[in-house]
Amino acid sequence: MEHFSNDFFQVDLYDQYAILTIHENVDFSLNRASILRDKLKKHYESKGFIMISHRKFEHKTSPEVYKQGVLDNMKGLAIVSSKTKERDKAILEQPLFGKSFAFFSTLEEAKAWAKSFF
Repeated sequence: MEHFSNDFFQVDLYDQYAILTIHENVDFSLNRASILRDKLKKHYESKGFIMISHRKFEHKTSPEVYKQGVLDNMKGLAIVSSKTKERDKAILEQPLFGKSFAFFSTLEEAKAWAKSFF
């Protein structure tokens, strides 16, 4: 496992999935997402992986991140939160992501879903 953290987010990179936690009140723009993209490209190269977004904190994600910031080898996106507000946000984000998309209450459920792809 490889760990990376900065002022905007932290990410843990495993063999089959990455767990992303965006910090509180961050506006996750395409520029900020490009830092994450670079880490993902270096770690996974062309190997398929699942992104797990662990939504511990409230933040905003720019629609541009979905439109221009998704790597081709990202096979799916799992949103993890126990908050109804985050589930509602995820429902609005889902049409922006053209691949497998799921919502979970726990990180363990999301990890199991991610592993089912491989």
